[in-house]
Amino acid sequence: MLEIFTRNQTFLDIMSLVHLVSGISIGWLIIFLFKKTSKKIYFILGLIMLAIWEIFEALLRLIETYYYTLKSSLNFLPGGWFSYESFINIIGDMLTGFLGLLIIYLILKKYGKNKLSN
Repeated sequence: MLEIFTRNQTFLDIMSLVHLVSGISIGWLIIFLFKKTSKKIYFILGLIMLAIWEIFEALLRLIETYYYTLKSSLNFLPGGWFSYESFINIIGDMLTGFLGLLIIYLILKKYGKNKLSN
């Protein structure tokens, strides 16, 4: 039977919730650090931070494949850190993270006076 939400294989999986919360957290972090920023800078910084995380995950997969000694020294990480991710799953991770950024943007646009300028 085909599983719709196979971890690291499909557009959305259980980790999509983690990426959504990450986008929300990054949105709050940007607002906290910069107090007042433009909409453009907010989304650019948010997307850069989400992309850096995906690059970090890709580096972990490279470590597993090519650097066995280094991987054994990182065995304190919880399971799944070295898991393969399909390209469609990486796109899904980025979009769910962006959705988190968008949620914070919309909340601040409605209730957070002077936090984000045009």
